Amino acid sequence: MFNHAPRRAIALTVMLMAGSAGASDADLTIEVGGALFEHGGVVTIYPIPVPPEELPVQDGKAAGRVTVTSRYAEVQLKYPKDGKYVFRFLSPEGAADDQKLGTQALSVIGTDMEDRGPQMTVGFKDAYSSGGQVIRVLPRAEHAGESDAARTNARWGKVEGKDALPPADERGARSLAAILRYGGSDFTFHCVGDTSVQVCTIPQNQWPTLDMRWWRDIAEARLERLDYHALRRCYDSSWLGGGTCDPDPKSNEPAYFRK
Repeated sequence: MFNHAPRRAIALTVMLMAGSAGASDADLTIEVGGALFEHGGVVTIYPIPVPPEELPVQDGKAAGRVTVTSRYAEVQLKYPKDGKYVFRFLSPEGAADDQKLGTQALSVIGTDMEDRGPQMTVGFKDAYSSGGQVIRVLPRAEHAGESDAARTNARWGKVEGKDALPPADERGARSLAAILRYGGSDFTFHCVGDTSVQVCTIPQNQWPTLDMRWWRDIAEARLERLDYHALRRCYDSSWLGGGTCDPDPKSNEPAYFRK
């Protein structure tokens, strides 16, 4: 059943158009490798509209190719205002057929009343994006694990071993994106690239702290779900309705009793 990832997750190619079909394209290929390819993570894409004359163009197109190995990255892509941009994800060069990349679009980042998305604080600093997209790179085990059990465990975020990294299942990936999009002031980004594309990642020496924060957020989210389901079971336990559900002080996990 799970020998192959869903079609939507095998490869992700996106093209957005914002007006004149005659404007030069910005075409970006993102090659995924390292920890991101093996364990999964998040890549946030921020397209940045600029006047066409400000874009360096080669072979009729701007942008090019970048490699991302960090489990979280922000990719800032300049494209011609009133034009269009394209980006795609690729497996590492030479990857076997059973090691192809899996991706999932998690969310779309919107714009304000002036059609401006988030303003960049690093990379193309102070530039406004035209929104963005948050993409999950699936852990390789989720779509290419050796057994149904291995693929299911990866999809559920189940990991083993004292040195296990935080899982990048869908819930885990959303936790990581939330930490760095809304709590990013705790961490600093380092950006590399050129005048068309900037790739911003968290330096390696900050990842032990980030991993602990990520694990904590995953644990809090799972406890919150346990609490919700326990409370719901309590209220659903009576056909008559009414009454209240109070926490069970003798339980060592979320549990409620009906009064």
